[in-house]
Amino acid sequence: MARSKRSLDVLIAEDSPTQAEQLRFLLEAEGHRVRVAAHGRMALEAARTHTPDVLITDIVMPDMDGYELCRAIKADDALAGVPVILLTALDSIIDIARGLACGADNFIRKPYDPDALIERIESLLRNRELRKESKTQLGLEIYLAGERHFITSGREQMLDLLISTYEEAIKTNDELKRREQEVRRLNEDLQQRAAALEAANHELESFSYSVSHDLRAPLRVIDGYSAILQEEHASALGDEAGRMLGTVRESAQRMSRLIEQLLEFSRLTRQSMSRARCDMTAMARRAFDELRDERRIASSDATPPEFLLDVLPDAFADPALIRQVWVNLIANAIKYSSRREQPVIRVSGRTSGDECVYSVEDNGAGFDMLLADKLFAVFQRLHRADEFPGTGAGLAISQRIVMRHGGRIWARAEVDRGATFEFALPCADAQA
Repeated sequence: MARSKRSLDVLIAEDSPTQAEQLRFLLEAEGHRVRVAAHGRMALEAARTHTPDVLITDIVMPDMDGYELCRAIKADDALAGVPVILLTALDSIIDIARGLACGADNFIRKPYDPDALIERIESLLRNRELRKESKTQLGLEIYLAGERHFITSGREQMLDLLISTYEEAIKTNDELKRREQEVRRLNEDLQQRAAALEAANHELESFSYSVSHDLRAPLRVIDGYSAILQEEHASALGDEAGRMLGTVRESAQRMSRLIEQLLEFSRLTRQSMSRARCDMTAMARRAFDELRDERRIASSDATPPEFLLDVLPDAFADPALIRQVWVNLIANAIKYSSRREQPVIRVSGRTSGDECVYSVEDNGAGFDMLLADKLFAVFQRLHRADEFPGTGAGLAISQRIVMRHGGRIWARAEVDRGATFEFALPCADAQA
């Protein structure tokens, strides 16, 4: 569209310095002369001092807003012919009625397009030049959105306002269509990526399962033949050879346990879930009793931990999977507090909105919170195996289970001052 060569005197009423400077820069770049007033009353005084060709005013301003300024301009015989453009968010149809009621000539919707603003000013001036000077003096009273409005605008002003409003509606509709197409395209891309990710995860899980499964057979052979050598040929081997053979067996058995944990971790993503109301108090109690009995059998001289269990809120979850979380977290608490003179484990719970939060606290070895990002990684350990045995997969499995339920799991600790692990799940009562 060809731009007019006419240089205009433009008065801007805008209380935001940033918006005012943006408008000034835009209009001066088009060769127009620009004055800026910080509020409506200042703009009215500036207009009376020197009549502008166009007044562009924000609506929301202190002292005198844009509607009041427009009404004052139109009531002044010397200024009534100055075109007034309202800058508005155009959030409601009431904005149109108020614009008509105060005698405004046009709307520009925020945020505005610079080219659209320039074209709107030029179109407004061209239309005024083409029209006759005569205007109707008859008023019209209307009720809109529960408010009374008395319209005194001329037919040309009404036409300009309604056309500009219609143009804005078309632009808004076009923008919504464009965004809708963009969202549709992004959703299609997202679905394709999700499908690709699901395929990659499935392939990775299959690979992990296959490799883990295939590794167990040679490990069984290594451990089996080593056991035969220890039992049937110990005298021929000697003490040092027997010791090394024992190390071979321990390493093979440890690797077998790691593979079993890896298989369990891999199965979690394929295992279907069946959610139900879970009695978390009973579940935590059973997990502790089983682990305590296992530990008593394995080490008769171990000090049994004191177990403090609060009444826990019921969760809505898969019972078999959540039982594994309790076993893993309580087993950790028992293990890492085992060197205390009196180990203490406390399990508590609380509700927080639709979530139930469960806590397993011990007075054991704790850990450095600077290493907390390694806690839930597969086979990551924060303590040496000779200090506390284990594979390091339990927390990773617990995290996977909790996340599959749409929950969260986290921890806090201090070295030698114990650790607290917490996880959040949907409450059973929230699902009722």
